[in-house]
Amino acid sequence: MEKPRKKFIDVIDKAIIAGKALDHDEKLFTYKGTFYPVAFCSLEVFRAMETFEARSDDVILAGYPKSGTNWLGQILSDLVATCEKKRPDEAKNVNDEELEEFPYLEIGDIEKYERMKKLPSRRVILTHLCPGNLPKSVFKNKAKILLLIRNPKDVATSFFHFSNKLPALPSHKTWDDFFAAFMTEKMPWGSYFNYISEWNKYATDENVMTITYEELKENRPLGVKNIASFLGISLTEEELQNVVERSSFQSMKKNSEKTHGALGSMLFRKVTSPETLEALKSFETRSDDVILVGYPKTGTNWLEQMVKEIESTDAKYTEEEMKERINAEKELQIFPRLEFGDPGVFERMKKLPSRRIMLTHLAPRFLPPSLLQGEAKILLLVRNPKDTAVSYYHFYNKMPVLPSFATWDEYFAAFMNGKLTWGSYFDHLMEWNKHIDHKRMMIISYEELKENPVLGMKKIAAFFGFSLSEEEFSKIAKKTSFQAMKEKSKETHGIFGDILFRTGICKEEFISTSVLEFLYQ
Repeated sequence: MEKPRKKFIDVIDKAIIAGKALDHDEKLFTYKGTFYPVAFCSLEVFRAMETFEARSDDVILAGYPKSGTNWLGQILSDLVATCEKKRPDEAKNVNDEELEEFPYLEIGDIEKYERMKKLPSRRVILTHLCPGNLPKSVFKNKAKILLLIRNPKDVATSFFHFSNKLPALPSHKTWDDFFAAFMTEKMPWGSYFNYISEWNKYATDENVMTITYEELKENRPLGVKNIASFLGISLTEEELQNVVERSSFQSMKKNSEKTHGALGSMLFRKVTSPETLEALKSFETRSDDVILVGYPKTGTNWLEQMVKEIESTDAKYTEEEMKERINAEKELQIFPRLEFGDPGVFERMKKLPSRRIMLTHLAPRFLPPSLLQGEAKILLLVRNPKDTAVSYYHFYNKMPVLPSFATWDEYFAAFMNGKLTWGSYFDHLMEWNKHIDHKRMMIISYEELKENPVLGMKKIAAFFGFSLSEEEFSKIAKKTSFQAMKEKSKETHGIFGDILFRTGICKEEFISTSVLEFLYQ
């Protein structure tokens, strides 16, 4: 069902070109007190839109930007197209490229609404607008409205990345800058919270159905079936299943260039992906690579900083050489986690100078054969399960890209069942335990490193063949103390500094005695 959309791609391409020519402060304008992007919208189009005549069988999808409207829009278009295919007399009109319009109601030219009169029913129309800014005919004629809602944490995170990749929107140098705009309504299409509040007044109307991104993601077949029922679309189980399969992330990402043009890679963004993990299998390690391994929240950021300090002190890089190494990682878009990035990251990593310091949370079965069979040395960091679990719980609830947990009990069930990112803590240890006797591997615990950092660093240096003086070890211990790293966290980790360098005190009062006893075993 994913056919090329010439009009859609043309509008996006023109908006990108227009956005690049605008200064940051020129990219937004206001209409009725709400900000909109100049490259996509205009006052003239908004005025012309007031004349738009909605039909009772129109399907209108309303959602704040980055709530998943492109995804749900694909599902709606597919449902309608599948239904219309059963009506041969309308098949020609449905596929007529000349009648194609940009799917978002508020984006286009002033003649758009006249042309839309020629579109055959049912028309699938998307919008990011609040109800007060929609044409009155939408409510007067009782068009079917599907209201899509997504939790604000994920909306904000996705919108932050999207704004920084799409030239038509104002970019933000830091998460703090973006978050201030997000909370003070200085965003394209206005405030998320106002948007939800305004639409909430219509949520119980008979022609409005509310669905969340989260419920659709959790059970897409059920969501698609419920939507079809709301729209009065009758399809067979096989037809519904085909719609479900075509709306998978992988399927849509595969066709994103054809359906969304330059916008495709921006819409279907992920920290990692099956393609990246597949590409990782062919990654070639070097004999002098420094590989750090640890389950999330075992202290890997601390260990990484410590090892980098030890390595650079041993190498005696000049200030200029250090700048070159840091800039190389930035220019090549290399993230310190081995599994992060796009599939092409491993080709770019070939250009990094030796000694490359790499960190991973992956279990051995996901790593390339060259890492386990080659000459690179691996430092495995472990931490007791109680502190790992507690720290990961707080991290999950503070990190916008991860799903949060309402209660400790809910989280603990996921922790024990391995239903967290990077899987089971216990499986991770068991898998790595099979390799700990290897001569190229050393194991060190967070606890021993915390108790005596200098002694721990000496062991690490000896393992990697680094030679430092007592004074140098002492200096690194001070530079990598919790307090020192927390003070520099904004500089080194940006907004995530406060999340990463959270005071590691276990609040045992909210954890049941039985849970603590289990974790201490």
